[in-house]
Amino acid sequence: MKTTKTILCPSSRAQTGARLLGIRQEDGSIAILPEPLKIDESFIDLSNQVASAERQFRFTNKCVESGCKQWTGQRCGVADNLIHASQSMKLEHTLQECGIRLQCRWYKQNGEAACKICPLVITEVSEEEWELQQLEIIQQPFMH
Repeated sequence: MKTTKTILCPSSRAQTGARLLGIRQEDGSIAILPEPLKIDESFIDLSNQVASAERQFRFTNKCVESGCKQWTGQRCGVADNLIHASQSMKLEHTLQECGIRLQCRWYKQNGEAACKICPLVITEVSEEEWELQQLEIIQQPFMH
């Protein structure tokens, strides 16, 4: 009998059942943990006292496919949009260690390209951060 592992979303909300995937660094990137950590309601509550937990951390949980507004009918729209947007960016060539890679929805769809952009993804940003990111994208030189 064939067993199928659960496909995981690498950009889930901080909620019951989610696991801590990464921690936001001072430069805004995400340090992906070698193995996701189990979280509980007290972790979520404490995190939300500082700022939205999704602004400070990245979480993983089961990919709910059509239960998610990002699902296109066959694929995760977030992953595809990130890959498209990153085509003009200079990304790291080495991949961070990742405890969910083989189960990750983004990796299953886009392979290592998804892993290269993953540490730059923050699930939720403030309006000010969004405006700064847009400015940086506009000012970033395009790769030829």
